Amino acid sequence: MAFTLFALAIPQFDMHSLKKIAVVLGIVLLLGAASEVLAARATARDWRWSHLLLAGLFVVGGIVALVWPDPTFKVVARTAAWFFLIKGVYDIINSFAARRAEQLAEAETGGRAPAQWWMPLVIGALEIGVAFWAVGYPRDSRSLLALWVGLAALALGLTKIAMALRLRGVRSPAPLDGLHLDDLTTAGFGGRAVAEGGRLEGGRAQRATTASDRYPTGDR
Repeated sequence: MAFTLFALAIPQFDMHSLKKIAVVLGIVLLLGAASEVLAARATARDWRWSHLLLAGLFVVGGIVALVWPDPTFKVVARTAAWFFLIKGVYDIINSFAARRAEQLAEAETGGRAPAQWWMPLVIGALEIGVAFWAVGYPRDSRSLLALWVGLAALALGLTKIAMALRLRGVRSPAPLDGLHLDDLTTAGFGGRAVAEGGRLEGGRAQRATTASDRYPTGDR
């Protein structure tokens, strides 16, 4: 949500200087790297490396945008384009992995899992579209650069919202009853970690119920 609000605020800044636009883009990329590191801590171990790799690429792009001595329109636009391309490809791959996890959940439980795989797919497709727009735009437009930087922050915010919705869907108890934890590693988005937390909470609740049955309140 913070990224989304930041994205709405960026076009309102005084962005007539290429250096200012490059600095804001660098800040957005570094904040995106920090969010990927946090996401890696809550994600399944099999997917953790992908978040860390994405964070490393964002750090490189952020440093380039911040320390470039005299940024031109082409430098800033191509930096933004590479961000959109890398993140768009990553989101599309993640969406297909999430779709496979949902199919496994439906096969295990005999029900229908919440269809949330399409969200990163749509976001990724739009990001790739903006990447080609940014790299192929022929004229020097500061307002477009500011718009692309705002869209970069918005893309990060929408991805985190999609991740939160995915985690919320995994937390629902119905699909976890018949779903193997190993099947959730393909989901990314912290599926295995959330599932393990749900199992632990269910075990604690069951032990508490058993203890209350053995030792009623009046016998203590």
